[in-house]
Amino acid sequence: MNDYSLPKYDDPRNWIKNARKKDFDWENILLANKANDDELRKFLENQVDMNFWPDLSVEDWKALVRLQQDSEEKTKFIELSHGTALIYDPKQDNAVTVPTDEYSSWQLYRKKLLADGFKKESVDEIERATLKILKRLSNDTRESGPIKGLVIGNVQSGKTANMAALMAMAADWGWNMFVILSGTIENLRLQTQTRLFNDLNQTGNIAWRALEHLGKNVDISQKAQSLHFEEKARDRYFTVCLKNSTRLKNLIQWAQVDKNKQKHMKILVIDDEADQAGINTGHVDEDERKKINALLCSLVNGKDENGQDIESKYQAMNYIGYTATPYANILNESKEESLYPRNFISTLAVSKEYFGPQQIFGYSGDSVNYEGMDIVRIISDKDLNELKNIHNGDAYSIPKALFDAVAWFLCGVGCMRIWGYKKPVSMLVHTSQGTKHHQRIADVINEWFENHSDDQIVERARKVWEEETTKFTFEDFRNQYPDYDRQDDEINQYPSFEEVEKEIRILLAGKISNIKLDDEGELSYHKGIHLCIDNCVNNGITDGYHVRLAYPDKDKMPSVAPAFIVIGGATLSRGLTLEGLFSTFFIRSVGMADTLMQMGRWFGYRKNYELLPRIWLTQKTKEQFEFLSALDQELRDEIQYMDVNGRSPSEYGPKVKNSPKVSFIRITAKNKMQSATPAEMDYSGASNQTYLFDNDQDILEQNIENTMDFLYQLGDEWAPVHRYPHQQHAAIWRNVDFNRIRAYLEMFNFQKRLSVFNDIKPLLDWVQEMTNVKKLGDWNVVVVGKSEPTNGTWELPNGTVINKVKRSKKTNKNELENDIINIGALRDPSDLMADIDLDSIPDSDLRQEITDFLKHYNAKGAAAYRDKSGLNTTPQLLIYRVDKDSKAIDSTTRIDLNAPEDLIGLCLYIPGGKRGTSYASTVSIKMSNDIFDGDADLEDIDAD
Repeated sequence: MNDYSLPKYDDPRNWIKNARKKDFDWENILLANKANDDELRKFLENQVDMNFWPDLSVEDWKALVRLQQDSEEKTKFIELSHGTALIYDPKQDNAVTVPTDEYSSWQLYRKKLLADGFKKESVDEIERATLKILKRLSNDTRESGPIKGLVIGNVQSGKTANMAALMAMAADWGWNMFVILSGTIENLRLQTQTRLFNDLNQTGNIAWRALEHLGKNVDISQKAQSLHFEEKARDRYFTVCLKNSTRLKNLIQWAQVDKNKQKHMKILVIDDEADQAGINTGHVDEDERKKINALLCSLVNGKDENGQDIESKYQAMNYIGYTATPYANILNESKEESLYPRNFISTLAVSKEYFGPQQIFGYSGDSVNYEGMDIVRIISDKDLNELKNIHNGDAYSIPKALFDAVAWFLCGVGCMRIWGYKKPVSMLVHTSQGTKHHQRIADVINEWFENHSDDQIVERARKVWEEETTKFTFEDFRNQYPDYDRQDDEINQYPSFEEVEKEIRILLAGKISNIKLDDEGELSYHKGIHLCIDNCVNNGITDGYHVRLAYPDKDKMPSVAPAFIVIGGATLSRGLTLEGLFSTFFIRSVGMADTLMQMGRWFGYRKNYELLPRIWLTQKTKEQFEFLSALDQELRDEIQYMDVNGRSPSEYGPKVKNSPKVSFIRITAKNKMQSATPAEMDYSGASNQTYLFDNDQDILEQNIENTMDFLYQLGDEWAPVHRYPHQQHAAIWRNVDFNRIRAYLEMFNFQKRLSVFNDIKPLLDWVQEMTNVKKLGDWNVVVVGKSEPTNGTWELPNGTVINKVKRSKKTNKNELENDIINIGALRDPSDLMADIDLDSIPDSDLRQEITDFLKHYNAKGAAAYRDKSGLNTTPQLLIYRVDKDSKAIDSTTRIDLNAPEDLIGLCLYIPGGKRGTSYASTVSIKMSNDIFDGDADLEDIDAD
């Protein structure tokens, strides 16, 4: 068989790709748009003579087409599995492709990413995501008006690399002016500008130039009149601008001072941290705009600094917001002149090396399932009281948790140096936004080192080391982050404490101090600990020391990894990257979900020190981050669903769900979510499953009896024309009246700690209402089993035999859970597809698309493809019988089920509705809850 991947087949392969871009279907491409095989044969012969193609038989051509078709389909499912999605206005598209010239800005940047240690798979993903976004932009918006989009990334996940990739690829395609809006802090602006210039300024087809503090009165060399925006110019310009009213006003004046230059500008505005500073907090119903938001709207909408229309237009204006916390952006307002992303919303993939909220705090759902990592430690109320006294300047004792965190930092620095780590390593202490508090915490840490001998500190470190390395082992890491994309031999394992102790003593001998200046006024780093207080009070030099955080330049890095304990508030809450961070002591100081998520500096990549990250939090803050893990994943799932079902953000606002799984919270400030549509409940798209069960034989037996009665009432099951592989181990009843479902669920004994199920009446009432108004129809009931009867069988009332399923029990973490069986997750996501009837889908292309999805099945698209198959108004009830004697695979987090009776597990899925139907375009969140009450941790103590 021929190897069609060889370069000699590139020309015919490119012909196929170009045909797909022109919307040829695969049936036509199979014959090269000819009438029959004879004409196809002549076409192939002509291509050999005219375009120097290789000799291809008809069979070769068809094999090449089928391979290309399979590759395209697999790419769709790769995007599903990576978690990328893009919802957009279907009228919006352009013909850009990936630049292939080796001296193009994109190819040069791609080489740099690979040289900097990015995996090829990660760079390919950046390329794929960048092209998807670039195809949504326009290089001529004079008639259409500006393009507005939103890209959702992850906290500390390398968003800057994606922004630089977009700039590089857009520059290759003719965009010539890039404006990066960068928060409100000058040193972070400088950090962004320097990094972008270093990333993009490579010798090639394009010459990059960074412009500073633009305005009418800038240096002549930076005036628009002096720059080259004409069509064939190789120059590309970018400026990083603070979201500051003066800077924005000056930028608008600079861009509009020369009408001739303005009409040649093809502008891409990239709003880094788009949910910060630029959101309209004025009354949207009264057309009142806060100054920064008004200036941003004027810039993007082509108006002057006073918001007035002007005669001249930019050739192109495109605005893209980048953020990891997009709640304010999609709940704020959606007027034509606003920055609402009406043209597209895109999500970036989550790398399998990223330590994010789901990986650390856990999340159990169809698209993502993580137990959570046992690296979070709880700060006691006693320690909180002691911290309060420190903040107040009163007499105090030392909080145990803080110095456990410091001791772990000492151990971790020792590990990093043993492993040969050559970059800075950091500990974060965030207890308050108050600058006086920062100094007092620093004083306490200093005094702890001064008042204890090296032997005492080493002994404290030994105790913490033994506790931590026992509690979170290499095996625990592998079990709790099972898809981490590094081989075992690439992960550094704990050394012996004897080795670590030697490094700790060297660290202690170097003492603890701020960053000292040498005789030439340069920052000088030592082998000890650099104690930094990063806030606006500590600008400049104090007594020959630099107090704020300043890492060494790469070319001046010390021979051993320099160690930093960093204390701060606002400047450490967003944007600033803490290098080599693995020990965090964090006290909550906000009540808004989006702000708190951004404060999670511990999210990010931890290559070469995967076993070291530890986080000290209060119990309440831990629960908040567990909620944020669900909120974040559900929004991504919602956008994935909209992507598969072709819903545009200009027609449907993505729902930030008032999730039935958890208590309600304030997801962002009230004045940032003014256009949210209030809704008491919206369960559309919800999938809820029972994963907690009472460890009580009577209750479990009653549930089995009720379930058998319910199934008996359903009568004969549905018999499909063809039983496809996705239906092989299931019994299915279709078109079941909701009243039967309701009666069964009201009789069922749910574990009291299961949210939604512990008070199921609101859900049932909502479904009843949606059923009455014909937005939901009858239900499908599916009893699902394993493929093999290794855990026994279950005979249903109609005689059908279903295999029982196996689920092990999660290890209890406290005595209060002894009466509860927690299995973590019940449903296999593929079971959601069991009631899809392929034979009933009239559209052959859609039937083939869903068949292909089932063949390349991925959990992330299951709900969307079920709805797409015609079941978009058909709710589903899945029923499982779990073998009481289920055995656990060897794991520290799982044990044998050992239940007194089999468990009946239920999963309810409520579909998202017909295209054209929206149960609630956007949903505001009830404020009455005890998880996010708006108070800080130390304020909670004050209230006692």
